[in-house]
Parts: sequence; C-alpha cells; structure tokens
Amino acid sequence: MHYFYAEYGPMTTISILTPNGDEKASRQVSVSKEFFVNDLTEKMIELSHEQNLYHNDICAIGVVVDATEMLNWESKKQFQQELEASFSFTAVVDPDKKVVLKKLLENAK
Repeated sequence: MHYFYAEYGPMTTISILTPNGDEKASRQVSVSKEFFVNDLTEKMIELSHEQNLYHNDICAIGVVVDATEMLNWESKKQFQQELEASFSFTAVVDPDKKVVLKKLLENAK
C-alpha cells in the first residue's frame, strides 16, 4: 500500500510515498485555502493515476499543516474528518513533518 502526503505552503508539495516511506512521485501544486480539501483531493487523484495507482493502492493521507492557524479551520479534528470523508481512508494531520510520517508508516502495521 502507498500513502498520499502533502506539505502545505505557498506552493503545496504533494507526494505519493511507498510502503516504507520513500517518495514514488511528487510535485508542487497550487491549492486554495477556501477549497483546500477539494483541491487537494483532485490533485492527489491526478498524481496517483499518472502513477497507475488507484484507490485500493492507497491506505492513508498525511498532511503537514497547522489547520487552524494556516487554513482557518475551527479544529484539527474537523479538518482531519473532512480529509477522511473526501479520500475515504485514514488522515493524519500535524504541523510537524516527523509526526505525520511516523503516524503514516504506523498505519500500515
């Protein structure tokens, strides 16, 4: 299984990670604050299809962002729930890249 991974910034970096956490594919994209979840979903699906990976090949998504401060969400939990509803699998959200990567890799166990 692979993972979706994103680091929010002026240009958001989206990636697909292999089961051991190595980067399979990556690119920088523009994702709006107002429609972050929808934009991210669309861009991630596009990237995964280019890699011949589909829904059953992905097991989780990790997003490095402070959702309340950077994206103006009411809570991290609400943002995480929206991601899970959009992608239909586990979402990990944290402003610390190391925390997100660790939790993603633990998800495979």
